Amino acid sequence: MDSLVTRVQTKDMVDELLKKIKIIEVRNEFFDKTDSSPQELTPEETKTLIEVANVLASSSDVENRKKALQIVTTLPLINTSRGVGLSSFLILRKLGNYPAISLLQKKKEIPDYKLCLGGLASLEAFVLESINTRNFLGKEYLLTNFQKKVTDLTNDNIGVSVSAPTSAGKSFVFLKILLDRIREEPGSTAIYIVPTRALIRQVMNDLLIHIRELNLKNLNVSCSSETEVLVKDNERSNILVLTQERLYHLCADVESSKKLKTKIIIIDEAHNIQSGGRGVLLENSIKFAQTLWPQAKILFSSPLVENPEKLLETFEINNGIEEKEKFPLVRQNLIQVNVKKDKLIVKTLFEEDGDEREIGKIDFSRNGTSDYKILADVASVLWNNQTSIIYANGPMRSTDVIRSISNSGKFERLNNEKLDEFADYIEEYISKKYELAEFIRRGLAFHFGSLPPIIRSGIEDLFKSGDLKIVSCTSTLLEGMNMPAKNIFVYKPEKGNNEPMDKLNFWNLAGRAGRMGNDFSGNIICIELDKWKDNPLEGSREQHIIPSAEKRLKTESIAFKDYLLSSTSDTKTDDYNEQLVSVILNERVRGKKLEGSTYENELNSSILIEIDHIAESLINDFLPPKELLQKIPGMLPTKINELWVFFETSQSIDELIPFYPLHSYGESYERFKKIVHLCGVYFENNNWNDDFVKKISINSFKWMLGQPLSSIIFFDANSLNKKEKQLTSLVKSQVEFLNLTIRYKLVKYMQVYTEVLRAYLISIKKNDKAENLVNLSAYLEYGACTVPALEFMAIGLPREAALLLANRLSYLEIYTAEICLEWLKNFDIESLKTTSYMKKQIKIVQTSL
Repeated sequence: MDSLVTRVQTKDMVDELLKKIKIIEVRNEFFDKTDSSPQELTPEETKTLIEVANVLASSSDVENRKKALQIVTTLPLINTSRGVGLSSFLILRKLGNYPAISLLQKKKEIPDYKLCLGGLASLEAFVLESINTRNFLGKEYLLTNFQKKVTDLTNDNIGVSVSAPTSAGKSFVFLKILLDRIREEPGSTAIYIVPTRALIRQVMNDLLIHIRELNLKNLNVSCSSETEVLVKDNERSNILVLTQERLYHLCADVESSKKLKTKIIIIDEAHNIQSGGRGVLLENSIKFAQTLWPQAKILFSSPLVENPEKLLETFEINNGIEEKEKFPLVRQNLIQVNVKKDKLIVKTLFEEDGDEREIGKIDFSRNGTSDYKILADVASVLWNNQTSIIYANGPMRSTDVIRSISNSGKFERLNNEKLDEFADYIEEYISKKYELAEFIRRGLAFHFGSLPPIIRSGIEDLFKSGDLKIVSCTSTLLEGMNMPAKNIFVYKPEKGNNEPMDKLNFWNLAGRAGRMGNDFSGNIICIELDKWKDNPLEGSREQHIIPSAEKRLKTESIAFKDYLLSSTSDTKTDDYNEQLVSVILNERVRGKKLEGSTYENELNSSILIEIDHIAESLINDFLPPKELLQKIPGMLPTKINELWVFFETSQSIDELIPFYPLHSYGESYERFKKIVHLCGVYFENNNWNDDFVKKISINSFKWMLGQPLSSIIFFDANSLNKKEKQLTSLVKSQVEFLNLTIRYKLVKYMQVYTEVLRAYLISIKKNDKAENLVNLSAYLEYGACTVPALEFMAIGLPREAALLLANRLSYLEIYTAEICLEWLKNFDIESLKTTSYMKKQIKIVQTSL
């Protein structure tokens, strides 16, 4: 067979036919406005392609199988004959691409292609499907070859590291594996790690769908890292969807966490282990988890990376295996657009040999030279009534793009009920002048990390359902957000501080082109490719993972040693280095040294020995109990020492204990403000002046009390008079301040303050006060301080819905998680005076209880 494949592969005619059908596909489906003369396949060419696809589908080479996939997912769209359709079914079956078979059945209006087969062919189909069928929780699922292999590898290994395209169906099979694993033993726990808070709701919603589908009971799905509720019921299983920060917080409560029977840990977007300080924290959190639950299976999921085995090596998982899948379930068409004076020159690019073929020219009127204008104008002209993502280099750039498209006059209101409901909610939640609501009504939206979470998730849901047509996104999309689209428009893409997007992130973005189950292919439209700083299409798609900790210790060990030697309580905040210090100290406390570790090489051996000595000195000089080092990640021990000395020398420690937030804004607020000031002194090198402390304090306090986001954004009522564009910028900047300064930085500082204070209170025999310390860090992260609101958010309700429900529970004097959830099960949602959109958000969670 391989020799036959080789002969087919060497035929120039076949390569030319493959290019021909791609040109026909792109022209017919996307660029029918061009002035190019149509091309058609002859019957003989069609027959040749089918024969070639049948041979290549059996090849062991992934590039050959990709060619087979291209043929059998293109020919049925440009040739309606029954023979082509049936042949495509059989070849897709050989490729193990059952989602494409289901889609082709839908397009051909065939309920079951196997009924069209006869005799041996029909029997073969049933046999092959049975080979790819796996049982999860008593129900059988037909999996792709890749999904089947991952399932089998997980059963046989303690660790699996998977690298696969975005459209490979990783999440689907991982969630099934997770549910199957914890249902084997009542009272067990599964943990699913996501890189950002923005992804928590998406994963929780996917889990709730699976749980409803399988009718699972006695199962707690939560995004909270508080252990008290988790260990109460030995018969109830837990699924925790956490960020790396929340995972660490969970582990830091060592005695309670050990009681959790954790069976499986899934790390999504695991390649983020190379993302600076957050990557180091991710590594630190997983290593911490390994010490608590050494028997738990660990699954790593990454987009296309060259060395998935690196994750197994980093965490010293000996009984582990990597799986690298390059075969996609959905194809991508690479398209280049050059902008001339009055024309768009459209070309199809062929990655295999670097060839490009012009499809045609489209009349074009340039309305400006700025990047956002070019993006908006090209997308408007080429839009083919299919869901489209426009990648923008920054939040305000994304708003400029959508505003420009909306002002083009080509997008009228759609009178879509779901869009109008969501727009009504936005106007009530933020302001009637918030321009995003009007964009939504037209099927347009912008999307970035500094949007209010409930608005951001609403945009994602409406885009996935196809109600929203065009969304302009930033790099938030690269963090694993499940927003596939038919088309992706890209122009000089950047990520971070004006740095060209690297290959890994570009192909991660491009992988969103094409929706599995909806499309056979997606389109990546690269605008003015020759003007990009770097061309990500050149060379291999895959990139080598180097964990952030390893990179600094192996290649930058001298600089890190110098940082350690010079670090004092006055050292400037540096999350990357601070997180790495925590990793090293934690490992040192556990008895591990850098000397002789995987970080050592011939060049850095002596430096690592010096770092070991410095780490030992830092531990010996640490004033609080040593276990505090493990409880607090990312904070220099010298800064913790300074705070400890402050507590020791304070005339009245009681005046440094936080109060529960009260609406009176009296002593409670003043005490909180005092603690914020202390965080600025000891953790920010006294760089927070009085005005900044006041700004943080008042906004944080209102947020903890559960006040509406609009009251925080528009603290100055005059700001409501701003013009639409200025108001959009204000909302973005205020939410950004809330996310970065309050919900990330201050949450971290309050957690450090509380843990150090608790340890000090215990050291002076004030255990009762230590046990009853107010959990300010949780209140700040979630934006609420009442038990009902926090419990409702823990099970996946948006903050706004949780606060609305908590207000209806105000008559209860004693709250527990059980009381809150039982009340919600029986609550009449229609009795709420709120928008239809909000009621639907509550119903989604209520039906899963």
